[in-house]
Amino acid sequence: MKSEERNYIADIERYFLGLAGKGLMLSARDYGFIRELGERSVSKEMVIKAIAYGFEKKRQRGARDPRGLFNIKQEIEEYLRIQSAEPESRQVEPRRAAFARSSIIENILKKLDKIIIEEKREDIRGKYQELRRKVRETDSLDSTNVYKEFDSLWRGFVEDVFRGLSVERQKQITAAAQNRLPSEAKLYDEDAKGRTLNAFRDEIVCETLGINNVFTMK
Repeated sequence: MKSEERNYIADIERYFLGLAGKGLMLSARDYGFIRELGERSVSKEMVIKAIAYGFEKKRQRGARDPRGLFNIKQEIEEYLRIQSAEPESRQVEPRRAAFARSSIIENILKKLDKIIIEEKREDIRGKYQELRRKVRETDSLDSTNVYKEFDSLWRGFVEDVFRGLSVERQKQITAAAQNRLPSEAKLYDEDAKGRTLNAFRDEIVCETLGINNVFTMK
């Protein structure tokens, strides 16, 4: 990750968490939204103003402060639309890309290259190689879709790793995932329960096999 991109993300993260309070951290979806804003040529200063606008709007409605950046995505987009409607002469924000989307993909490919070289387990190395091939293909997607594709690729990768385990190991991981389900899961419909179970299963697969999400890791 280039220093300009890293600073862009870190400064926005720091500002948001300063308003939201201690004990919080941004999610992968929040980071994806920040990167998307950068690719759309939204300056750091403009994003910070939009975040302040979002908090103010929430408070005016008597709502709780947002727990994640994505919770005020609508307000941020609203602020940006208002600003973009201003005459060019009144706009003080520079209209230059904060960083290029291709640099994000390049960074992910470099991470995968390093992992592939260091990975000793042949079966998992092969799955990383296939993931790398799919990541290269995302370069043709626009910034709106690329982060959705990243999420889909990672879930598919972990699913593939899980399916490659022995039946006995799969049963053990599935049982451990079921033990992590919250008590209120019994109230979920089957679809919601299945998604939650799969999320815990993927979490356990990554924990036990020492796999890190290449799309969110530093």
